Amino acid sequence: MPTPTDNVAINVPNADHLPDKVGGPKTSAMVGRTFEYQYPTGPQYRISFSKELVYFTVPPLPDGTDVLALPYQQREIRPDIFLVHWIGPGRQGHVALVFDLEQKRVDCAALMPAGLYELFDRAVLREVYENGESALYLPYE
Repeated sequence: MPTPTDNVAINVPNADHLPDKVGGPKTSAMVGRTFEYQYPTGPQYRISFSKELVYFTVPPLPDGTDVLALPYQQREIRPDIFLVHWIGPGRQGHVALVFDLEQKRVDCAALMPAGLYELFDRAVLREVYENGESALYLPYE
């Protein structure tokens, strides 16, 4: 019987990646919203949603980048609860967030880029900005 640390996927071809399977209902209710929050485990974010991109702060990268913009998906789970998801550049990592606007919280399940660490946490939301059409990244003051 293999243990969890054994690699039991031997001789499985490693494709660039299989076609994505994205289905089900989508929404646009997060468009134009910007939130700020900090997880108890430490990471702090400012996140904005436009029609096609999510903008979020990251610790400064070697080239000085501190905001990423990536395509994302959004779905309304029930009134005032939204699931958003995106895949990191080069498909290295993914983020799934559940925003509960009524309870003012965000739950996260994410594998950070290049498998650096896994984030599974909950934070309190503070809505900073809403213009209803497009998100404008707001830098920390």
